[in-house]
Parts: sequence; structure tokens; C-alpha cells
Amino acid sequence: MSAREPAHPIEKRDLLHADPPNRAKVAAITEQLASAHRWPEAIDYLEVAPDPKLLARAETDAVANGSAWLLQQVERIAGKKCDPAQWVKLSDAAARAERWRDAVRALALSGDAAGAEALRAAKCPDYDPFKPLGK
Repeated sequence: MSAREPAHPIEKRDLLHADPPNRAKVAAITEQLASAHRWPEAIDYLEVAPDPKLLARAETDAVANGSAWLLQQVERIAGKKCDPAQWVKLSDAAARAERWRDAVRALALSGDAAGAEALRAAKCPDYDPFKPLGK
């Protein structure tokens, strides 16, 4: 089923917060967004109609692209933590792309606090992972 992504925020709100939700339409929109690697938008829909296959794809994309945010969303929606090895792979991918904050966060989430601190000090010393960005 192909579905049109809502053009207006109110239409999106109505779709995502309907009781009961139109799971088929939500799933189709999620698939469409995921296929375009538009995960920030897809996450909203994936929350309403969680799909193990799409969560696995999101995890794969997160690790491959070094996106700590996306892998954290996968963990939240799935209700379980990822293997620490996934976080290490994600950190490596983020470092290759010079996404140092993601690399630091991923190492910290893998359980390697010392490695995360060493990387932070070397590559992004102004980054304080406990301080909200922009503050």
C-alpha cells in the first residue's frame, strides 16, 4: 500500500494520534520514509506502528552512518538495549565521517567511558556530553 505523507502538521497529528490509529496507512508512510532514509520523520510513524523489520533497518542505517540519535530511538521504540558491539561499530562509523560527538556518545553508550573521554578530549574538547547543546 502506498500512502501519501501528510502535507500539513495538523493532518500528521490527526493521523498519529487517532484512536485507533490507521496502522496500515502509518506503516505505508513509515516504509516510504525509511526507503528514502528519512529516519527523523519515519521515527514518529514507527512509534505508532512498530515494525521489527523497519527497526532492524533503522539499526543497520544508524550503525552504518554513525547516527547515535537514531540508534537511541531504535532502543527506545524496541524497549531493549542494543548490543554494546553495535555502539562500538557506530562510533567507528561516526569517527570515519568525523562526526565526533556521535562517536563520543556511542563509545559512552557502549560502556567504554574511558575511551569516550579520550576521544572527546582529542577530537572535540569543547563538547560536554552532560551539558545541553547550545547552552
